[in-house]
Amino acid sequence: MGKKLIVPLIGFLIALVVYLMEVTYSAYTGLAIQECQENLLQVSRAVSGNLQTFFSEQIRKVDILTQTPGFLEGFEEYYENGDTSVMKEYIFSYMVSHQQGLASIYVLDQDGEPVFHYDQYPFVGQFDGEELNLEQYGNAGESGIGELIGGPGEKYGVTLVNSIYGGQGYLGAVVSVLDMKEIYNQCVELLSPERGGYIMVRDGEGTVIMHPETELLHFNCARDLEGFETLARYESLRWILEKQYSEEEGSGIYTDYTNNILPAEQLLTSFSRMNLNGVSWYVSAVMPYQTAIRIETDSLRHLGVLAVAIFILLLTGGMVIYGQQRERQKLKIETRYLRDMNRTLEELHQSQEQIRHYQKLTTIGMLAGGIVHEFNNLLTPIMGYSEFLMERLGKDNEYYGDMEEIYKAGARGKEIVEQILPFSRKEMETSVFAPVSIDAVAKDALKAVALLKPSNVQVVERLDAAGVNVYGSSTQIHQVLLNLYSNGCQAMEQNGGTLTVETKRVSRDQIPAQYQGVADSDYVEVVISDTGCGMEKETLRQIFEPFFTTKGAGTGLGLSVVKNIMVNHGGFVLAESEVGKGSRFRLYFPATELSVPGIGRGREEKRHTGKGSVLLVDDDEQIVKYLRKRLALRGYRVDAYTDARRAMEVLGRREGGWQLMIVDDTMPGYRGITLARKGRQRFGMGIILITGLVGRDTILMKEQGIIDEILVKPIRFKELLTLMERITNEKDGGDTD
Repeated sequence: MGKKLIVPLIGFLIALVVYLMEVTYSAYTGLAIQECQENLLQVSRAVSGNLQTFFSEQIRKVDILTQTPGFLEGFEEYYENGDTSVMKEYIFSYMVSHQQGLASIYVLDQDGEPVFHYDQYPFVGQFDGEELNLEQYGNAGESGIGELIGGPGEKYGVTLVNSIYGGQGYLGAVVSVLDMKEIYNQCVELLSPERGGYIMVRDGEGTVIMHPETELLHFNCARDLEGFETLARYESLRWILEKQYSEEEGSGIYTDYTNNILPAEQLLTSFSRMNLNGVSWYVSAVMPYQTAIRIETDSLRHLGVLAVAIFILLLTGGMVIYGQQRERQKLKIETRYLRDMNRTLEELHQSQEQIRHYQKLTTIGMLAGGIVHEFNNLLTPIMGYSEFLMERLGKDNEYYGDMEEIYKAGARGKEIVEQILPFSRKEMETSVFAPVSIDAVAKDALKAVALLKPSNVQVVERLDAAGVNVYGSSTQIHQVLLNLYSNGCQAMEQNGGTLTVETKRVSRDQIPAQYQGVADSDYVEVVISDTGCGMEKETLRQIFEPFFTTKGAGTGLGLSVVKNIMVNHGGFVLAESEVGKGSRFRLYFPATELSVPGIGRGREEKRHTGKGSVLLVDDDEQIVKYLRKRLALRGYRVDAYTDARRAMEVLGRREGGWQLMIVDDTMPGYRGITLARKGRQRFGMGIILITGLVGRDTILMKEQGIIDEILVKPIRFKELLTLMERITNEKDGGDTD
């Protein structure tokens, strides 16, 4: 009897596994499609928001222009004596300063008759004025999006109307003609989905007005597809269009025919509606269905391997059960296996949120390097020239203090820029720790928040820590205080209230009990309290978690950064809050007996004098100008280049003569390390590489002796002189004369 059952049992198991594989595949495919549609919806929302912001901003700018008293007076003067010179001057200035996407501007009188118009440079009309139907705008008395102009094979444009009202009522209108191609490039193209996806925009009548394929511009399904309203093959296309016209946003799958211009294919789409002054456009982010499925193919292969493994395991188990009659033992093994698998799946599910957080930080990190490089290029001449002027003026000069403030501001900007780096590479943290006066930083942060706080919020200071300092970064502490000040002001924005800031020195016994066991010194306590709306207990429990936010537009990074900075300073932060009564944050910094140092610059510093010639290469003209001037004043002969290719040509044909090369690492054409390698190999010159970010390749070249020193922007001139003198002396055999 048992032998007769084995074949049906094996067949049943095979059918079961096949069924499970099919169900799993269908479910997995559904999840992949759903995730793709959600991503497309995010894209369509972003594009819709971009377009709405762009058109609103264009209308607002023209409103500002037309409500200028001089322009209104010029319009009224036109009605009095026909003079349009004043209005032309305003319109011409606007055209010159707003060139992106703007093709023409027409000024209409009360009857819709053109008073005059200007075309954008090279001052040749890109659109036929007869197509504009200008007379319809004269009596409208409204502002917003006008009509679309152009057609298949032509330039495509849209009109924006700004009605003008003065002291005498309605004066006329300004009609701006915008190039849709420029608008697409600026607001849409950069957000297009990858892997074959694209974005298209339809107007209220269903006509395609933006599309990467220019052949499809002006295409309208209802108008251009024969039998669109009746043929069954267009059913899904009719459904998605009706869905777009009836809902603000959504997603769907449909078959697109596009009038045989492109092959018919099944598409995934998510759409979002753009509304502006009664005009609606429909933004659709589209991706081929097969492309979305293909993205998940690799993962499905792994799933198939797992399914086969399970099948083999079940089949083997059945044979063992039949052959050895150990059903109970087999059940225990399977139960243990499934329990382990369930635990693994639970752990995997718990890690998904952390993966999403990591992806956000990765995106931020991609931007950090470029931002730091550009800002350090700006800070180098700011700090350099202010330091130079301080040196030249001396402390007794009446302007020395002003220069010192500029230098301090530049130094603070340098530290702020450096704090961007932890988002991409924690090991690049370079903020300077030194003795800091908490009271001074607290007052400085209050000055900054005074410009941002609502008028119904009062600030009370009770600063009593003037005689005690902490060891840390003044910039990071300033960031902590400003963040908490801003949060308090925002909590009181609607009903007003009081922001109170208190500081004092506390002993080890006065800090919270849970921290007394690890405390080994006195602390500076900073208490920041507000009388705002307060927080619920659940919210209070999560406020220091990364990416948690109660603000619709917030990032959720603020209080997480506050906590990390406090930990890095050896301190801690506590939060108290009650709904309807406000919130209080207590910060504790370890006190230090060290004093706050001054800048200490002036004529009394040792003046370095140089000798020999220097090759200076940097693509930033301001940095080259600054360094060439200061090095020349110290006795160096400087050959400077802002073009890396030109510098490479000179290195290739010159017989030598430079003792030192100072070269920027990041330049168009050649990297600085390429020039450094050639200069070292051919002439044996000393190399100082200046950079905004120190990469592993530059560190490796320094270890190999190709680069003598690496100097991080913004450059401190005294440090540069010291390095140059040391390198020159080493190459001269230690001669210091």
